[in-house]
Amino acid sequence: MDRESFRGSRRSDRDPVGTAWAAMRRTGQATVRQRLLRLRLSVLVAVQCGVAAALAWWVAKDLINNPQPLFAPAVAVGTIASSVNQRFRRTLLLIAGVAVGITLGDLLVSWLGQGYVQIGVVVAVSILFAVFLSGEGSFITQVGGSAMVIAVLFPASSHVALPRFVDGVVGGAVGVLVAVVVLPLNPVYRIRRAGRPLLNQTATQLERVADAARRRDADLAKQVLDTLRHLDTSDVETAMSAAVEVVQISPLRWHHRSSVEGWQRGARLMMRSLLQNRDVALNLERAIRADEPVPQPLAEAAQCLADAVRYVGTGRGLSTGGPTRSQRAAMSALRLAQAALSSGLRVSGINVANDVTIIAVNTIRAGGVSKRDAESLRRSLAPDTAGEPTDRRHEPERGHREPDPPMPPSLGDSG
Repeated sequence: MDRESFRGSRRSDRDPVGTAWAAMRRTGQATVRQRLLRLRLSVLVAVQCGVAAALAWWVAKDLINNPQPLFAPAVAVGTIASSVNQRFRRTLLLIAGVAVGITLGDLLVSWLGQGYVQIGVVVAVSILFAVFLSGEGSFITQVGGSAMVIAVLFPASSHVALPRFVDGVVGGAVGVLVAVVVLPLNPVYRIRRAGRPLLNQTATQLERVADAARRRDADLAKQVLDTLRHLDTSDVETAMSAAVEVVQISPLRWHHRSSVEGWQRGARLMMRSLLQNRDVALNLERAIRADEPVPQPLAEAAQCLADAVRYVGTGRGLSTGGPTRSQRAAMSALRLAQAALSSGLRVSGINVANDVTIIAVNTIRAGGVSKRDAESLRRSLAPDTAGEPTDRRHEPERGHREPDPPMPPSLGDSG
């Protein structure tokens, strides 16, 4: 971690209120387009919750003859809405939380009676007991909520606990059934939809890096660095976890297993590249402030890299049809980075060129190219770049650019 990142993290630790307020401002500034995209991503989950709630109520009320099946739809919705990954484990925690909560609530109400003070005592004791049993947030929440419902809505009775536990089991089973059998999400579509905004935001920041290099604007490079540090990757990580889970347990989605594995590899590479993009902005800022040379090919390499990142998710799989638009742009970035090195750079400029090369190689690999082929292409197009971290501060050998070699036979995927 560089010193600036460390100082930034220490400032955040000292000012948690300021950090929270900044996060709220970023949330409030989300565009209508981003909100609509989030809405589209949540449509299927909302439909799953509605179907699961109705089905759980019907099963508990009409098939099991529970006149007040409150917990069944609640647990069904909780299973789907809060368990997009590790669904079975979280469902078991939800059911266990219901069981513990209603048992504790029933016992405490029978001992303490009902009233304002009793409600507070029941909830507090139930949460403390849940924390003692497990530190899982979903379990603790369900224990406290179930105990509160018992304390508020139901009189002390020996006939309350078992029906509520059965409701919890019914709700969890229905939630899993709806999520993995009746209406399973499309795992590949989910990953692509979740990853597209992050790729677009990253590409936009790389375009700003290119502008900063052209204009020798250190302040703009610093702004890009700050923006990249705050990009949120949680949607992509959640979508990947959910996709893996779906193809493992849903018979309707088993045929997507190989595709999801490929998308997983590509997503990991692009997440790694996101961290590398921060180094690009940081080293460019240092180069400009130190009055180092920033040649035109370096700016153009960043621009080509932006195009490569923006279009990396448009297709997958190897074919004989040649490279995709993303891969062609990444290869151009490799060539331009090598041209910049050949023009003579100093320490920070060399690091920028090396960072660009590493990101370009990762982008080519994310499009379905093997590591061996991508590295072979990198060595052919940019033999002096992308060295190990211990070598990155060495001055490159100067020389004339070599003619562009042919691509490896297996490189490329259908665009």
